[in-house]
Parts: sequence; C-alpha cells; structure tokens
Amino acid sequence: MNRYEIKEQLPIQNFTALRTETPQGRAYTLRKNEVGEEAGFTLSGLLTRFDSVNGNDQQWQSTSYDEGVTNYFEKNNLFVPLDLQHERDIRSLAGRLELLEKTEEGILIQAYVPRGVYYYNLIKTLLDNHILQGFSNYGYVTRGHITDDVLHVEAFQLISASLVDVPADTAARFIRNGTTLKGFSISPEVWNSTNTQFPVFWY
Repeated sequence: MNRYEIKEQLPIQNFTALRTETPQGRAYTLRKNEVGEEAGFTLSGLLTRFDSVNGNDQQWQSTSYDEGVTNYFEKNNLFVPLDLQHERDIRSLAGRLELLEKTEEGILIQAYVPRGVYYYNLIKTLLDNHILQGFSNYGYVTRGHITDDVLHVEAFQLISASLVDVPADTAARFIRNGTTLKGFSISPEVWNSTNTQFPVFWY
C-alpha cells in the first residue's frame, strides 16, 4: 500500500446529485413573500458523502469539514455562498446556504436562491429541464493523504457551494428544503493550533 501525505493546499470541486423535492418532480420549492408573490426558492441535497469513494476518487472523513466551518463561517457568523458552476463573479452568485448539517451519510445542505439574482430565471429553467443536476463543494484540502490512488480528505476549508450540471456522486438524491450549522465540532487542541491564522486563499 502506497501512502502520500498532502503537503500543500489542494483545490477541490466535488459534485453530488440533487434530490427530487416536489410531487411535480421539481428539484426546488418556491418561497412566497407576505403578499403571496414569488420571493425565491429552496433546494436541498448532499454536498459531500462520507460512506464511499466518490467518482473523483476521494474518501471524506466525517470530521473533514469541522475545522474550516468552525474557524471561518461559525466564528465570523457568515453565510456560506452558493454560486453557479463554480464561477466566482458577481453575476454567478446565486444565493446562500441556510443549512449546513453533518449527518451520518454526509454533509446535507439547504440552499436559498432569492428572486432578483442575475441568473434566477435561467437557473430555474436549467433545473426544470434537468440540466443543473447537482451540488458541488469548492475549497481546499488542508490535510489528507493519498493511498492507492484515493485521496483521503482529513481536513477541508469550504469556500462555497455550487449548482452544477455533472454530479460525480449520483447516489446522493435531492431531499428537502445566517446558515444553520449542525453537528460540527473541533477539539481544543486543534482549535488552539488553528485559531490564530487559517492559511487559505479567499476570492
């Protein structure tokens, strides 16, 4: 068995499939404002699975998100952004995550796309026609190792989630409709060693 330690930050884009949300087969649920007008929509699914090697030859530890989520998003009370196809420009900002939850299966998210974002109608059309088919995470592996060509992710700094067209993990189906964080923890030893400065590039 060959094992290689990850010595530098490794960029990651990892795709999971959407899950059907409504009886009509839509991947999203409309949200109305107080006068009954369409205000946006929500959609949910797994961002990352823990129980198997995905199509990108990655195996994610159940604690892989904890340090990054705790040290950045939770510490600073920030929402996790949602973008389109990993494009990091102002037009491709699609919304935010309202829920980021660690479960036994993986990282479950609920995203909100408000009406008024630049590509709102295009995103709905692409979802309705099953062209946008999944979520993807974007960020950096800050600790991990490679064994037999599989990247074992031990620590990951999440930067954003994306709506994408080609999911690598087709077993993750769509489930349900700052970001509510559930299930993340960090040991005092790790917190003390990483809390002063977290080395990551922000866009």
